[in-house]
Amino acid sequence: MLLRTYIPQAPLSDFVDFFWYFQGYSPPHSKEFALPDGSIELVINLREDKIKLFDREYKDPLQTYGSSVICGPHSEYFIIDTSAETTVLGVHFKPGGIYPFFKMPVNELHNIHVSLDALWGARAHDLREMLLLSKTVEDKFQILEESLIKLASRPLIRHPAVNFALNEFMSLPHNRPLSDVIAQIGLSPRRFIQIFKEEVGLTPKLFCRLRRFQEVLNRIDHAKSVNWLDVAIACGYYDQMHFIKDFQAFSSLNPTDYFSRPGRHHNHVALDN
Repeated sequence: MLLRTYIPQAPLSDFVDFFWYFQGYSPPHSKEFALPDGSIELVINLREDKIKLFDREYKDPLQTYGSSVICGPHSEYFIIDTSAETTVLGVHFKPGGIYPFFKMPVNELHNIHVSLDALWGARAHDLREMLLLSKTVEDKFQILEESLIKLASRPLIRHPAVNFALNEFMSLPHNRPLSDVIAQIGLSPRRFIQIFKEEVGLTPKLFCRLRRFQEVLNRIDHAKSVNWLDVAIACGYYDQMHFIKDFQAFSSLNPTDYFSRPGRHHNHVALDN
């Protein structure tokens, strides 16, 4: 299995966390839970001209997409097909990072997947063709970086209120009440929530809940044993029941079940065949 990552140069690095290239992944299971973290992913399949996703009841594929897909900001898990070896290239956007590249508000992509050609038209096909013709992973990253800058439909800047709020929310542990953050911004709560949703795709409250859930997953990643009560308190949950309820809401799993399952990444969990 080959995994490569690349951090693009500024100004793209303000909006993109990293590019990634994945080749030769062939696990014994045919499906994986993909857990939500509120981010947005662009995925380009370089081996096949389709991407399959399953519905939440684990049945046959609910939807087959084209060779490239945008995974909108999710607050729900979804299920991906791992039955065939893949070669994929992707972009992991920072929260709110995809906003300059589409004309629509990002909250319209909440909990959905969209074929890239539905958003970029023929430019999505042209991008994939250039990637297929490139010889090395480094060449693919360079093509992707240059193409993204050209595809931006808005200036590569953030709304100051969103930028301030994200800096606050991404600082962990985040214990400040949302009302305190909004008070420092100088906008009405209603106006701030609208702007935040349009750029990030989630309400500020839901985004913070996901950040707390992700902090749990980061804390237990690679751990040999876990004291769940200690983890819950450290991550800002009121009590263990509050923690378990949130964990199940985002993953459909209880924490102990999640911890016992194999996965290539803390957000990808094997689903029994």
